[in-house]
Amino acid sequence: SPSAYPAMAIPWRLLARRAVASTVPARRNTPAVPLSNWTVPPAVAVPQHIPRPSYADDPQGRPRELLPEEFAEQKSPEMIGKMRSACGLAAEALALACEVAKVGVTTDEVDRRTSEFVISRGAYPVGINYYGFPRGLCASPNEVVLHGVPNTRPLEEGDIINFDVTVYLNGAFGDCSAMVCVGDVDPAARFLVDATKQCLDEAVELVGPGLKLNQIGHFCHDFARKRGLHVVSQFCGHFIGSELHMLPNVSHVPNSLALELLPGMTFTIEPIFVEGSAEITDALEDGWTILSKNGDWSAQWEHTVLVTEHGAEILTSC
Repeated sequence: SPSAYPAMAIPWRLLARRAVASTVPARRNTPAVPLSNWTVPPAVAVPQHIPRPSYADDPQGRPRELLPEEFAEQKSPEMIGKMRSACGLAAEALALACEVAKVGVTTDEVDRRTSEFVISRGAYPVGINYYGFPRGLCASPNEVVLHGVPNTRPLEEGDIINFDVTVYLNGAFGDCSAMVCVGDVDPAARFLVDATKQCLDEAVELVGPGLKLNQIGHFCHDFARKRGLHVVSQFCGHFIGSELHMLPNVSHVPNSLALELLPGMTFTIEPIFVEGSAEITDALEDGWTILSKNGDWSAQWEHTVLVTEHGAEILTSC
């Protein structure tokens, strides 16, 4: 819904004419680090009657091993129906997260509200215990490139933040993410957010039977370069279905995986753009939070898409 995505303010025709990102201004927003400045409250308890993904009760949060025949699998009509339901719910939950995110609200509160909503609909908030992740969604503000853990840091005027929401419903996963501009955001940050969203939209438009998977990576890389932005190469999209991260991966930079797309394939496209250098840190002491090395701000948008007979269907449309 429009209220869920307040970042999309620059008309696409104007955005396309801007050759490079605006000069990055000095910013006074509170950094995400040190992490010890904030606490991470416990995740919402998931009732036992909620169907659980394969990793939910594993001590290390490890999902089941994938089968060889699941590589680039074409989903059955039954699984596609389940994925439409899971992805639709993920999109609703993401819209709620974006609506809750206001100046003064903590990412802990956003996660709690979103997880309670997902559970109320009979689904599992996928972040909880995924390889030990402590919360239901990822919340990555400003210089946090990805895997930010919801905590007690209040959102501030001028922040930009990504919420990555995934749900497990009736044996299927739905995965999506969006940016929120909190209050009055500087033009360079808004340009970054809007350009990343436009890249996702145009990458989805490419998808259809016969497209080679690596064309998505070439497109995203060229799109960013022409706008003076940089793509994080170490993290990527992925096929998805009965498990969250299935194979093959979907790179957003040039690569050699020329897999031909076929109807029934389902995967995520989720480019991460950084306004300065694309260099990133290792995970911080929490084992999850990854920053841009130079403190440059980043943006990410994500959809789960289905290859159809004539193009692509965005399963996570709200």
